[in-house]
Amino acid sequence: MLLFHGAPGSRGFRPREAQTRAAGFRLLTFDRPGYGDSDPIEQATVLGVAADALSLADARGLDRFAIVGFSGGGPFAAATAFLAAHRATSLALVSAPGPLDEVPDGWEALGDYRRPTAVMARREPHRSVRSIARHMEPFLADPVSFLGQGHGPDGALLADPELGPMLRAQVTAALAPGTAGIAADLVAMWLPWGFALGDLRVPATAFHGGLDPHNESDAVTYAARIPGSRLVRWADAGHLALLTHWPEVLDALR
Repeated sequence: MLLFHGAPGSRGFRPREAQTRAAGFRLLTFDRPGYGDSDPIEQATVLGVAADALSLADARGLDRFAIVGFSGGGPFAAATAFLAAHRATSLALVSAPGPLDEVPDGWEALGDYRRPTAVMARREPHRSVRSIARHMEPFLADPVSFLGQGHGPDGALLADPELGPMLRAQVTAALAPGTAGIAADLVAMWLPWGFALGDLRVPATAFHGGLDPHNESDAVTYAARIPGSRLVRWADAGHLALLTHWPEVLDALR
């Protein structure tokens, strides 16, 4: 299974490993450009990162594999499924943003702060990168603060003895090199993806937590536009629903 971490995130983002093993999966993940130990690149694209992921799968001898995209990793997971239509067995997209040009209210949902930066990404991506860097700078001194203060629907996860340390460690590793990773991710997902969701030929499930204020329209769009896909809503879950409902994601992948 290829797992694409969130944004910001790193290869340390892992759901409960005992559940993964019990379901018969081997999990493979990696730092996207600019995160953790991965070098930044001049201009990331969702298809470019997908090609890197397939190179990793080749290096590990994976002929057939499932794909999971969590949060900001969703666009890159979808792109990998597009490129690997004959190798990918299934696709799960959890709490994931969709393509701005396909989600009906995608541009409006960005809000008054992020929308101008996304518009700028299509004209002057370097200026957009600088804007993202200014916004993320306060988190560089305290990366864990990006996860919040332990309140809200995801708050209990930070106190979990296995998942809490994992979440703190993976976001700390993500931002250790600076803001290049999150900037590359956002600009890539705001640009045209180079394919339409209707072009995907991999069985897909889009998951959304009912207590997550973000990405509901994106999940609906994924389910409506990817042929043969379906939508699953978890009424009791927040943005980190992947961690609280991991066994259900694994069942969908099988």
